[in-house]
Amino acid sequence: MKLPLLGCLLLVLGALFGGCGVKYTAGSLGNEFFTSLTVTGDKRVGNKLTGFVSFRQGYATDVGVRCELRQGKELVLQVGQDVVKAHPGGGAKATPFPGSYSYDFTVDTAGHYKFECFTPADEDNYIIREFDVGPAPAVSPTPIPNDVVPAD
Repeated sequence: MKLPLLGCLLLVLGALFGGCGVKYTAGSLGNEFFTSLTVTGDKRVGNKLTGFVSFRQGYATDVGVRCELRQGKELVLQVGQDVVKAHPGGGAKATPFPGSYSYDFTVDTAGHYKFECFTPADEDNYIIREFDVGPAPAVSPTPIPNDVVPAD
């Protein structure tokens, strides 16, 4: 009788402590290289907007960065592309250096957009900022002064 009781005890202890020290969470996607992404400006059709992307470079090789404007999965505009120079002495133990790029663009149609930056060599390194663009401001007609007579 002692053997089945001991087996049950070991089974319960194994279940309780089997995952000790292991964290079961979804991995954070896309933030190994990029640290932030913002889109600024008057978010209406035809106005200048600026995408500002920040990163931390710790790799011993150059890293390409590409930023695009998308509506859903459809590419609307390739906004910019740059190369971040290799970190001297880069590697797993290197202290990454910060950097950033900014790109200006305009949107021609009101709607929901995604500004997305990624590294073309490893598209799992990405960052996305979603935003809405409203219609262009209404333009009021310029009133004609009373003392001006329209030409025939």
